[in-house]
Amino acid sequence: DFLALRLVNGSACAGRVEVFYNGTWGSVCSNRMSQLTAGTMCKHLGCGEGGGIAKDFKYGRGSGPTWLDHIECTEQHSSLWQCQSDPWHPRSCDNRAEETHITCFGNQKCICIWPDMFLCFADREKLRVMGGEDECSGRVEIWHQGSWGTICDDTWDVADASVVCRQLGCGSAVSALSEAAFGEGTGPIWLEKVHCKGTELSLWDCPAKPFFGKNCDHKEDAAVNCSGAAEEQPFGIPDSLPVPLCFHSDRPRRPATASTRLSVPVILCIILGTLLCLVLAILAGQIRRARAQQR
Repeated sequence: DFLALRLVNGSACAGRVEVFYNGTWGSVCSNRMSQLTAGTMCKHLGCGEGGGIAKDFKYGRGSGPTWLDHIECTEQHSSLWQCQSDPWHPRSCDNRAEETHITCFGNQKCICIWPDMFLCFADREKLRVMGGEDECSGRVEIWHQGSWGTICDDTWDVADASVVCRQLGCGSAVSALSEAAFGEGTGPIWLEKVHCKGTELSLWDCPAKPFFGKNCDHKEDAAVNCSGAAEEQPFGIPDSLPVPLCFHSDRPRRPATASTRLSVPVILCIILGTLLCLVLAILAGQIRRARAQQR
């Protein structure tokens, strides 16, 4: 059976926990739930290493089955499906007040480089290309539910490829390839019917459907060939602390914050340039004072 995990009625990294089992979304009971287990769910969702159990039930109550209870994860677990629990059952707990609500802490780090200004960096968004000659050509794969998977080539075109190349820092799209042009993947197929306009900054901004059917196999894996070489790890200086990079089980998303992407050398040049200007300003002030004293 296909299994999936998501958070509802909140954001991609905070909400009521639901799992997809036997064709139906249902809740997870919180009996014996630990902070470590909550953190494992956050790790599973790509929402960082840590998480807390929300006690105020602000994410509402479910209406479907309650699939799991007594979940116990350890530090070695990176996916909820690796953890021990009671057997799957549609009524694992009868009281809706026992449903699990969590908040993930995210995986971004921010450094204060000036009053009210932060330099923030995060893991490269969960996107890669495989099987090509370099980091800018190959089979498109996305990280979701704790594993890398492919994208079905239905409706895959240059507009979609352009967004992938831009997100990877690989220039423009030379071509959008289909039918496993760079070899077949081996993991799950996570998405199909991607419809980018070509102007999006990230694949997560494009409409797409999660793949649940059997109308696509790895012979139809989508691929790209981009024009440029891969850029360095993206950085951003947002107006406020950004939302953590997370995956939602229905559709991957990127944070809705407008940040300027800068490479590491550019960031260092900006910081060093600012420090140099400060030093020059201080020296100029001292020279003026010295001249005034001579007069």
